[in-house]
Amino acid sequence: MNKEENKNKKVGRKPVYLSWPDSEFTAQDVMKRENNKYSLVTVHSKLNKAVKNQEIVIHRVEKPKLGRPRKVYKKIS
Repeated sequence: MNKEENKNKKVGRKPVYLSWPDSEFTAQDVMKRENNKYSLVTVHSKLNKAVKNQEIVIHRVEKPKLGRPRKVYKKIS
């Protein structure tokens, strides 16, 4: 193997790209839209990164009687 062959190879996982709906959505909505292709942890990671980069905002937090609160996101237009 020479050095030129090594430069063309990439190591690691392929990047995951998610597009955000135009209406309000939750992490579960994104998972369903992607046919459960990605785990909830991956979706939450991408959501947190998008909030940090100001691509989306946390619109509100739903607090059901039972279970954990759910964040509802909205795309910035």
